[in-house]
Amino acid sequence: MKSLSIYAVGLSALLFSACGSYQKVPYFQDLSDATEVSALAANVELLKLESGDKLNIVVSSALTPEAAAKFNLPLQSTRVGAAESLVANASQSTSPFYVDTKGDIDFPILGKIRVAGLTREELSEQIQTALKSRKLLNDAVVTVEVLNHFVNVLGEVNRPGRVAIVKDNLTLLEAISQCGDLTITGERDNVLVMRKDGNKRRAYRVDLTQAHNVYASPAYQLKQDDVIYVRPNEKRQRQSTPVDNVWQSPATYLSITSVMVSVAVLISNIVKK
Repeated sequence: MKSLSIYAVGLSALLFSACGSYQKVPYFQDLSDATEVSALAANVELLKLESGDKLNIVVSSALTPEAAAKFNLPLQSTRVGAAESLVANASQSTSPFYVDTKGDIDFPILGKIRVAGLTREELSEQIQTALKSRKLLNDAVVTVEVLNHFVNVLGEVNRPGRVAIVKDNLTLLEAISQCGDLTITGERDNVLVMRKDGNKRRAYRVDLTQAHNVYASPAYQLKQDDVIYVRPNEKRQRQSTPVDNVWQSPATYLSITSVMVSVAVLISNIVKK
């Protein structure tokens, strides 16, 4: 009877350990069906243009498309960086504009335009206004894309790598989703986001198991050059050495428990004799 009690205790410990591990896996554990989540992310901070940006600016016109064409840079495969641009955006039909160190671009006919600090929408409106006020194109439609804004996702995700920021409000969850989600061995309660802040880097910790923590985090909405790192859990870290990995296997503990029970039964039989 005593040996059976030992076996039961060992099995219970294993089951409790398994339950504890499971609790670290699901996202948004603090949510119920009627839960409302307040979010700092509701106030979307629009992407701002800066020196070094590579912009795809296209001017079009329904009435006079020929007149609009002269404001678009012709696509030239020999231009430095053009091949990279084509890879980043296969649908691109014009060469990109480069924001210089002063924060300006050199736009056809209009000349130098200060773009640093503007949003894409603000730059689009500024070009449209300039074209109309100078009577160059009354029905101009201007679209602005940023071709070289990315975040980097590292660690325990299924497809680590670089994720393009193709809109003004790429979120942490969207970036993780584009990388195929976290692996089962990724720490969901300790996702690190490193953000450039002037000449320094600021660190944010995000707990994906708690929705309130996710949506209220300043790192929920990602910015240019953010680095997202998903740390491996303890089991994954121990897999770096074969011995430690053996001790993480439930089969190992079941085998030990079985041996202990067998020894206890053997000793009990010897004592009875």
